[in-house]
Parts: sequence; structure tokens; C-alpha cells
Amino acid sequence: MILSWGKCGIKTATSTDGTPAAQWTDIDTPKKDTTKLTPTAGEETTAQEEGGEIVDARYGKTTYEFEFSLFVKKGKTRPFEDNDGLITGEHAFRVIPLEDETCEGIQIDRCTVRCEESYTTADGKLLRYVAKCLKPKTGKTVKPYTEGAGA
Repeated sequence: MILSWGKCGIKTATSTDGTPAAQWTDIDTPKKDTTKLTPTAGEETTAQEEGGEIVDARYGKTTYEFEFSLFVKKGKTRPFEDNDGLITGEHAFRVIPLEDETCEGIQIDRCTVRCEESYTTADGKLLRYVAKCLKPKTGKTVKPYTEGAGA
């Protein structure tokens, strides 16, 4: 396999001052096709002269939101405690492509997380976790990560 697609594993750790703790915990397998990292382009500022031609442009940094949904399964512990969707503290995540762990996944060192609990007769009870990615202590907001490569 050469792509990081298909079934993935997710790990989480607490984050302090933008640095993940050494201890990572596995999260249960997410619902199919719900794990995603969504970029939002940074703010664009343009300088225009009379007539509307652009003389120069600059861009702000891209921001990211990471999300996944979990089925509520009998006997399984929830990965985070929440109070009406609010999850305290800051967290880190790793997404590992399980179909070929040597493919590049992602690591997010610092984010805040919320939970949206829902229910349908088709899926049962679901927990949708949404993480707003924040500036880490060092490096990029979303970093490449490969399991076993010593991140």
C-alpha cells in the first residue's frame, strides 16, 4: 500500500503547554468514514490599486479541525469525560493508517475537544468528537507521524 487511506487507529494523550504527554492511549475504532482533518485557509489580505488590479497579497496560516465518531458500545469506556459536551484540558492525537502502518499519518500536539452525543435507530448512540487544533509548543499544528518511526 502506498496511501494513508482506509481503516485508521487513533491515539490520544494529554497536552501540557503544547507538548503531548509520553503516555498515549488507544481510542476505539471510529465509525466508518467519520475520521477527518479539515483545513480552513488563512485570512487573505490583498493590496489593490485603482482599477482593481492586485499589487500584492499575503495569507494567514491555515487552521485545522479534527473529528471522528464512535459508537457507544456495551462495556467500552468513553475516551473523554464531558459535561454536556465540554471536555476539560488540552489533548493531543495521532492518526495511524492501520492498513499499512509504514504510511504517513498525522500528529496533533495540542487541541481543545468537544463531544456531540446523538442517537438514531440506524446507528444507535454515537459520540462525535471535534477538536480545534491549536498552536503547539514547537513545529507545525499538524505534523507527519509514522508509527514506530520515533516521533
